Amino acid sequence: MHRMKDIILFYNSKRKKTLAFAKRVERILKAKKIRIFKICVNESGESPVSRADAAVSIGGDGTVLYAARKIIDKDIPLLGINAGGLGFLSGMESIELDKNIRKFLDNKFSIAERKLFSIEVLRKTRRIFGPAPALNDCVVRTLDARAFIIKADFSGEFLTKYFGDGVIVSTPTGSTAYNLAALGPIVSPELDVFLLSPICPHTLTHRPVVLSADGSIKLTVMEKSDGDYRVSLCLDGQENFRLKSLDEIVITRHPKTLRMLVPENFSYFDVLRKKLMWGER
Repeated sequence: MHRMKDIILFYNSKRKKTLAFAKRVERILKAKKIRIFKICVNESGESPVSRADAAVSIGGDGTVLYAARKIIDKDIPLLGINAGGLGFLSGMESIELDKNIRKFLDNKFSIAERKLFSIEVLRKTRRIFGPAPALNDCVVRTLDARAFIIKADFSGEFLTKYFGDGVIVSTPTGSTAYNLAALGPIVSPELDVFLLSPICPHTLTHRPVVLSADGSIKLTVMEKSDGDYRVSLCLDGQENFRLKSLDEIVITRHPKTLRMLVPENFSYFDVLRKKLMWGER
């Protein structure tokens, strides 16, 4: 495989530690004659870069999620270097940079395929939002401290109505994020499924559901007798859209997968044990 020549660098300028580390990475790459395109996640706008050998996200999981949504249509592989907090989605820790940077540049990292979904919002049959990608989750939830009703359908079949604070639809990658906090299952990322988890349902019987990603999920914000509920749609905890009563949120499998760069000895279950203390007593 050819040696890398062009790399997109995603970074968060509001965190001093992360910014300093990003500058260090930039110096290393430039010393190796690599052309760098820098994108700050704190600034709006689309990436001007249409092609690159790889993208590097420097920071925490939020920076990885931002980068993933920006490059998914460009078929660019993504490496996350954790210089933030948990770093669950990262393929490299900051302390491993000197040891692993040459392997990365020589294309000796493995590819882990991660599935995304595509979300759009319909209002009176007209699309008013999307289609937009999400790597972790799509959350529909109240903006107030009061419950509301969401109707859920799967591939045209009625599932149920949720009365509570909202619902989380997550990918297998997102199963360890908000879904986990809502008592949803941990799902191995290579599986092709959706996870549908209620947020604080006012019932003893509603539980998370795992659905085939071959189908589609439709969530409908039900009407309120005295006006609209204050409800919001949020993608990956970053992209927000205000909803109205009877809006329909349609979630389908994204046509492309994200190629995450990970070490050759990468193990998802090792990450679970190390990052989330899975199975610790």
